[in-house]
Amino acid sequence: MDLHYLKIFNVMATELSFSRTANELYISQPAVSVQIKKLEKDLGVTLFNRKGRKTSLSEDGMILHEYTKKIFLLADEAEIKLRHRTGQLRGIISVAASNTPGTYIMPSIIGEFKEKYPFVVVNLHIGNTFEVEKLVIDNKVDFAVNGGDIPYSGQVGSERLFCDDIVIIASPANSIFMLENIEPSDLINLPLISHEKSSQLYKAFEGIMLELGIPLVPAMSFGSIDAIKQAVAANLGLSAVPRSSISIEIKFGLLKQITLKGKHWDYPYNLIYHRSRHLQPQCGELMDMVREKMKGSAVY
Repeated sequence: MDLHYLKIFNVMATELSFSRTANELYISQPAVSVQIKKLEKDLGVTLFNRKGRKTSLSEDGMILHEYTKKIFLLADEAEIKLRHRTGQLRGIISVAASNTPGTYIMPSIIGEFKEKYPFVVVNLHIGNTFEVEKLVIDNKVDFAVNGGDIPYSGQVGSERLFCDDIVIIASPANSIFMLENIEPSDLINLPLISHEKSSQLYKAFEGIMLELGIPLVPAMSFGSIDAIKQAVAANLGLSAVPRSSISIEIKFGLLKQITLKGKHWDYPYNLIYHRSRHLQPQCGELMDMVREKMKGSAVY
């Protein structure tokens, strides 16, 4: 069997789409079709069932796919071993992340990865939680880091990385800090600054306020954490954000955390990926670094 034909088959068996296979392999759709037919002729079997525009693996195709997955997994492992010896790992990685990990966590990890593998290009796409999930489902990215705790499609694999703290913040100039012990009732008449209603952080903030017995009626809302931080620093109101997004502001006294006795709230981050996507060696390396830096830690 020709290894080149097997590679085309392996991608086609994963994607079940001539157009996506052609795009991934940088060849034309007719070339994919011709070479799949040649492989079927050489083997004397039908590898795909074609009904109209729908393509699925035949029984023989499923058997062959189990072998090609092992073949190319071993090939990737061999490449990783050899590339590591020379430090010449190359390629392009497309990663997505929701706003908080994409803005405040992933850039540092990608920077460290680039120091180790300077010949790998990493593209980071930032969006809201549902946009990131769609990028994974549509196979537009290799993997993603997503905030929030949403149920994912069966096509998506999910792995918990760590839980950030959600903290209530205010300007150091806010009169709330004149109180010796701050109680939930002290927050009732203060203006609230929220995230957009469609975001997971809005839902987290809403849950916190519900627990404290305070209705979430925002005085204003913003689509980014940076805008929220600016508004809070200007003493326009209170908000709740992940701790990883405010480490610099807390350090330099631009924002201050409101601590309520016995209260603690988590915000999870998950590594997500398309279950059928074949990852190149450089992607696996970055995924491992993300796990190492984020799993079981506080804030990277």
